[in-house]
Amino acid sequence: MIREITEDQLGRIYIGRNVTEYAWDGRDEFGDQLANGVYLYTVKAKINGEDIDHRESAADQYFKKNFGKMYLMR
Repeated sequence: MIREITEDQLGRIYIGRNVTEYAWDGRDEFGDQLANGVYLYTVKAKINGEDIDHRESAADQYFKKNFGKMYLMR
Protein backbone atom coordinates (compact mmCIF):
# COMPACT_ATOMS: atom_id res chain seq x y z
CA MET A 1 0.00 0.00 0.00
CA ILE A 2 1.30 3.40 -0.92
CA ARG A 3 -1.35 5.73 0.42
CA GLU A 4 -4.71 5.52 2.14
CA ILE A 5 -7.04 8.46 1.74
CA THR A 6 -9.63 8.78 4.48
CA GLU A 7 -13.07 10.35 4.37
CA ASP A 8 -11.80 13.34 6.37
CA GLN A 9 -9.09 14.01 3.76
CA LEU A 10 -11.38 13.35 0.81
CA GLY A 11 -14.02 15.85 1.84
CA ARG A 12 -17.49 16.19 0.40
CA ILE A 13 -18.43 13.74 -2.39
CA TYR A 14 -20.92 14.93 -4.98
CA ILE A 15 -23.16 11.92 -5.58
CA GLY A 16 -23.93 11.02 -9.18
CA ARG A 17 -20.55 11.73 -10.74
CA ASN A 18 -18.73 10.88 -7.47
CA VAL A 19 -16.53 13.96 -7.75
CA THR A 20 -14.61 15.51 -4.87
CA GLU A 21 -12.31 18.49 -4.51
CA TYR A 22 -9.45 16.31 -3.23
CA ALA A 23 -6.15 16.60 -5.11
CA TRP A 24 -3.50 13.97 -4.39
CA ASP A 25 0.06 15.33 -4.35
CA GLY A 26 1.75 12.13 -5.62
CA ARG A 27 3.33 11.32 -2.26
CA ASP A 28 3.20 8.13 -0.21
CA GLU A 29 2.18 7.66 3.45
CA PHE A 30 5.62 8.93 4.56
CA GLY A 31 5.57 12.07 2.42
CA ASP A 32 8.05 10.74 -0.15
CA GLN A 33 7.42 11.67 -3.77
CA LEU A 34 6.55 8.66 -5.95
CA ALA A 35 8.29 7.87 -9.22
CA ASN A 36 6.57 8.29 -12.59
CA GLY A 37 4.74 5.14 -13.56
CA VAL A 38 1.55 3.12 -13.48
CA TYR A 39 -0.13 2.53 -10.14
CA LEU A 40 -3.12 0.32 -9.33
CA TYR A 41 -5.76 1.41 -6.86
CA THR A 42 -8.91 0.15 -5.17
CA VAL A 43 -11.84 2.03 -3.71
CA LYS A 44 -13.37 0.92 -0.43
CA ALA A 45 -16.38 2.82 0.85
CA LYS A 46 -18.58 2.49 3.91
CA ILE A 47 -21.80 4.05 5.18
CA ASN A 48 -22.23 4.06 8.95
CA GLY A 49 -19.33 1.62 9.27
CA GLU A 50 -20.78 -0.95 6.84
CA ASP A 51 -19.21 -1.82 3.48
CA ILE A 52 -21.11 -0.60 0.43
CA ASP A 53 -21.90 -3.23 -2.18
CA HIS A 54 -20.80 -2.55 -5.75
CA ARG A 55 -23.29 -0.57 -7.81
CA GLU A 56 -22.95 -0.76 -11.57
CA SER A 57 -22.10 2.51 -13.31
CA ALA A 58 -20.35 3.91 -16.38
CA ALA A 59 -17.14 4.06 -14.31
CA ASP A 60 -16.95 0.23 -14.29
CA GLN A 61 -15.08 0.38 -17.59
CA TYR A 62 -12.08 1.84 -15.74
CA PHE A 63 -11.75 -1.10 -13.34
CA LYS A 64 -10.45 -4.62 -14.01
CA LYS A 65 -10.93 -7.22 -11.25
CA ASN A 66 -11.77 -4.39 -8.80
CA PHE A 67 -8.58 -2.43 -9.55
CA GLY A 68 -8.30 0.93 -11.29
CA LYS A 69 -5.16 2.09 -13.11
CA MET A 70 -3.55 5.49 -12.68
CA TYR A 71 -0.62 7.01 -14.54
CA LEU A 72 1.60 9.33 -12.52
CA MET A 73 3.62 11.70 -14.71
CA ARG A 74 5.38 14.89 -13.66
